[in-house]
Amino acid sequence: MLLETQGIIKLKEGVGLKATKLDIAESPLNIEIVEMEAAQLPGALSSVDMAVINGNYAIGAGLSVSKNAVATEDANSDAAKLYANILVVKEGNENNEAVQALVKALKSEKVRDFMNEKYDGAVVPLF
Repeated sequence: MLLETQGIIKLKEGVGLKATKLDIAESPLNIEIVEMEAAQLPGALSSVDMAVINGNYAIGAGLSVSKNAVATEDANSDAAKLYANILVVKEGNENNEAVQALVKALKSEKVRDFMNEKYDGAVVPLF
């Protein structure tokens, strides 16, 4: 979907997040898509023209969004929302004082600033 957003490919109608390379309807730039296991992508960069790399693998490989990324997933995209980290508690503990304190801390400006500084756009606060 990131490649479609950037105008690199066009996907078949309605495939959404389940799209594979078989769902490419158009490739105006006539690019070849090579599917790889996500952890291999940073190491393959020297052998390909571009790669779509998950943030955790990019960070682990020492890549920087601000220095290395040509495009990133929009924080409001379906993919970003689907793969967001969530806090889950045992049923009945939703209003527990400690849980509420944790929620407040996680949604603080201090945590937002930390995420923005530490992860350079590879991890985006959605709160």
